Amino acid sequence: MSRKSRIPSAILFAVLLMGLSNSCSTKNTEVSVLTDPIKIETGYISGTIIGDLGKEVRIYRGIPYAAPPVGDLRWKAPEPAASWEGIRECTVFGNTSPQPAAAADHRDMPRSEDCLYLNVLTPAKTASDNLPIMVWMHGGGYVVGSASMPPYGSPRLPQNGVVLVTANMRLGPLGLLAHPQLSKESADGVSGNYMFFDMIAVLEWVQRNIAAFGGNADNVTIFGESGGGAKVDCLMASPLTNGLFHRAIYESGAAGSLMPGIPMKDLESTGEKLFAKLGVDKETDPLEAARAMLPEKIFEAETSLTQELKAEGLWDSAIDGQFLTDAPANIFQAGKQNSVPVITSANLGELTGPGIILMPDVIPDYVNILNGVNKSGQKGYACIFDHVPSVWKQEGCVAFHALELCYVFGDWDNSTGWWPVMFSILSTGSGAKSPDPGLTDIDRTVSENMMAMWAQFARTGDPNVEGLTAWPAYDAESDEYLYIAEPLQVKSGFSKIAQDD
Repeated sequence: MSRKSRIPSAILFAVLLMGLSNSCSTKNTEVSVLTDPIKIETGYISGTIIGDLGKEVRIYRGIPYAAPPVGDLRWKAPEPAASWEGIRECTVFGNTSPQPAAAADHRDMPRSEDCLYLNVLTPAKTASDNLPIMVWMHGGGYVVGSASMPPYGSPRLPQNGVVLVTANMRLGPLGLLAHPQLSKESADGVSGNYMFFDMIAVLEWVQRNIAAFGGNADNVTIFGESGGGAKVDCLMASPLTNGLFHRAIYESGAAGSLMPGIPMKDLESTGEKLFAKLGVDKETDPLEAARAMLPEKIFEAETSLTQELKAEGLWDSAIDGQFLTDAPANIFQAGKQNSVPVITSANLGELTGPGIILMPDVIPDYVNILNGVNKSGQKGYACIFDHVPSVWKQEGCVAFHALELCYVFGDWDNSTGWWPVMFSILSTGSGAKSPDPGLTDIDRTVSENMMAMWAQFARTGDPNVEGLTAWPAYDAESDEYLYIAEPLQVKSGFSKIAQDD
């Protein structure tokens, strides 16, 4: 098969992954029982308790981590969130970023530019528990997606002793557009990358506030899937994130093979073309006119320009000399990324097919990342996920793109209702014939193993768990990886997976 990744438009991916409606301080060193209200830097908040008796998890939904990026703040770096009086009830997910109309099918989740909200799930019993933090970057390319999709709100990964943070961020043209006039008005002389500055704001919020939830701000793991993996890659490559996280996990995605980064001047040129499509380029103040446009009008112009340019997508990280000094792949090749331990994970079916989303080029990208991690003096761990539920496996289904999400977040029994809706198209395109995947105790075992290893890695920087198969650190000579199925196995030949014959 061709080594070139075959990935449909991000809009198609969004429709596949977004078919289910919404369900569902300063550091405190005092020893105190964790109870509501919790005080963070902007005020007091209360949340909800979920999870089984004896395994309770507190969830706080829709916490503002920055000011709404609306009006004059559109296409600017995030500003601090406003404080409030009284107790803010954080029981409902915040708005998700505006997205193209196709991504809104079958969703009733509110969408608004006022979208800079995060969610915290904590199993801590006291504010001094000092638990490791895992910050999730959702998938959907750089143009669609949400932090409030049902599995991300499950208590099961946090029940493994981690505080989970999920966050929404600006997406697509609202989060990545660059333009010469935006660069001119910026004190730094750059534009674009607003989506990434939102993520940095999340990590800075964690540093200032997570101790109130029983978390350890000195032990933060960033992780993400698909486009979320590419987000992790860019954060790893950026000099602006030094010290904001301490480990990283990539699932089915990295920047080099998905969104490799574009020189800012080229993105500025695309921005000028978009302003022309919007008809604001001749205005006395094009920025003011563009900021007054409804998001829907911007998406219409974006679609028209994409078709005109015959492009797969218009938006990427900007190599601006500040957030990114070079393409992430080049930074890793030189071993100059943030020096932290890493896990890279891919699903076998998305490498070898059949499937709607195929991405074999993620493997050489991962090898480059792992080699860069070794150059920086840290350890990297490679794995391939290849477990499929019983009925789908009997029907010939392979471990397709995004399948591992239900296992990483502990939905081994369809407790969130995500399986039949979220994977109906992806599974059918990968060989499944039945809507029921056939979940069994084996799925629970695979899920519990993954959660234990992910949580152990977040805790220590080493994913090895007592009683499970030993997972060797990656080196180019042995080329070993962990094969995640039942049972776990160590195999060699990671760099050769999905290579051309």
